[in-house]
Amino acid sequence: MSFVPVSRYLIGLGMFGFLYWLLDGILTLFIDEGVHTAGAAFDLIHALWTGGLLIYIIFGGWYVIRTYNEKNQYGGQI
Repeated sequence: MSFVPVSRYLIGLGMFGFLYWLLDGILTLFIDEGVHTAGAAFDLIHALWTGGLLIYIIFGGWYVIRTYNEKNQYGGQI
């Protein structure tokens, strides 16, 4: 079996984690400077970020599982 689909999925999760780490650091700087005000826009963006991550985890995992059932993968169903 090929490890390529799983590695792509894990790299995508790593990118989500890196972007979260980066953007959380920037948000901390804004809070320290007193520029940030939590409100409806912040809640909406946070909900969209969480929704995007959940969609990636659920449908990305489903896609990885489906790639192993295709004919072009070694050991897939015929």
